[in-house]
Amino acid sequence: MKLLIFTTRFAPENVGTARYVELLAGGLARRGGVELMVLAPAYGRAHLEDAGLEYPVERIPGGNCSFIPWRYWRTRAALSRVVAQWRPDVVWAANGMATRVAGTLLGELCMPLIGTVHGTDVSRRLPGRTPWTWLESVPQRRFYTRARRLLAITRFTQEVLVGKGVDPEKVRVVYMGVETPQGMEETFRGVPERHPEWQGRPLLLTVGRLVKQKGHHLLLQAMRQVVDRVPRVLHLIVGDGPERPALATQIEELGLGDNVLLLGRVSEEALRDCYAMAWAFALTSHEVKSYVEGMGLVFLEAATWGVPSVGTRHGGIPEAILDGQTGFLVDPAQPAELAARLEYLLEDRERSRQLGLAAQAHVAAYFNVERMAAQSEAHLREVAG
Repeated sequence: MKLLIFTTRFAPENVGTARYVELLAGGLARRGGVELMVLAPAYGRAHLEDAGLEYPVERIPGGNCSFIPWRYWRTRAALSRVVAQWRPDVVWAANGMATRVAGTLLGELCMPLIGTVHGTDVSRRLPGRTPWTWLESVPQRRFYTRARRLLAITRFTQEVLVGKGVDPEKVRVVYMGVETPQGMEETFRGVPERHPEWQGRPLLLTVGRLVKQKGHHLLLQAMRQVVDRVPRVLHLIVGDGPERPALATQIEELGLGDNVLLLGRVSEEALRDCYAMAWAFALTSHEVKSYVEGMGLVFLEAATWGVPSVGTRHGGIPEAILDGQTGFLVDPAQPAELAARLEYLLEDRERSRQLGLAAQAHVAAYFNVERMAAQSEAHLREVAG
């Protein structure tokens, strides 16, 4: 069987939808039995890393252009060309824009179609909130109508999709899987020497784009209270985005300069060090202008390192965190509740370690790549007949 996975987000982008495609394609490739190709954007440079993957990647020149109509035109032309030349048995549109592009080519896509739904790709459309997103929603709904199977990454996403009027009979939930990091023991051994300044300090980690939806400003409000109880706490925020200047100002106004560091984007090695030293992970995502957190891949990634999380009762996050068992769920509008949960984890290293081990076991059992790939392949073969 020949499978074309079509996506408009892929490596080197380090966002959830891009990571999803990497994990899906890698998992299916390792299982064997499916000949697959990934059609993904080029990012203005040679992608030498593609040669090390277990599957071929066809890059789309201009597929990441900031001018959205041009990006649509380039990705549409590339999809049409690859389908005509490679003749896949199934086309899998792996993110929202991919479903919209494919929805404009249904006359050429005579093979079975599968789509992945993440959350915001639906919540902001069907119908759209603006004239442009309303226009985009037309081919997206056409794709959903024609697709034989739609895979939602959480039950929350499934409910949003069905609530938008999509046929529930074709919607299934397949949780995103994560891989166990390689070389963890070596990282744990070496990180104290690389970061002596972190030693002995309760370390809280946040990883996420600096945008309003991620709720970093809410977390900083709670941190003001945490510092009063745990004065040596160090909060590392990894990521960049348009909210960085406002967050830097908030840190200064709250007097958190000695306790909170905006690290920006960091290397993979530096991120591994952050996870290895963290006592707890926190991210206070909440809905902003219909942007939602379909799951929160970072909570799963933290758990693979044995780090418990504090997240919000929002979107698919409650499906990633077992409240009181692998971490805690809080109301994003209640900074006192958030501060109390953070203090609980940051005041006692052994307490946080035990919750982290439970989180690690939970993710290994229910959110592993092998499970994700097996379920995805089962749906693929059912659809292909």
